Amino acid sequence: MSEHEFNIENLSSTEIKSKIQRDGIWPQYTQRIKSLERAEREFWKLFEQETDSTRKQTLLEDLVNLQPVISRCYDTAQTMLQPNVEIKN
Repeated sequence: MSEHEFNIENLSSTEIKSKIQRDGIWPQYTQRIKSLERAEREFWKLFEQETDSTRKQTLLEDLVNLQPVISRCYDTAQTMLQPNVEIKN
């Protein structure tokens, strides 16, 4: 793990928020959002190159499934930045 990473498996959402605010692991979180957006761009590139309609449908389904994940990341980021807000799992 890099200096900005830590294991969050056993932490509550409040502990995660506190650690983010205290230890400055924001770069890791934003990097994950960037990775999701990069994956989305790559899905679109694959979709544009694909000629098989079944494969195109699968790629569109993957894109649709990715949207709520990206949206939730942005919503969670906004919540984490608000002071004294309890994050629900």
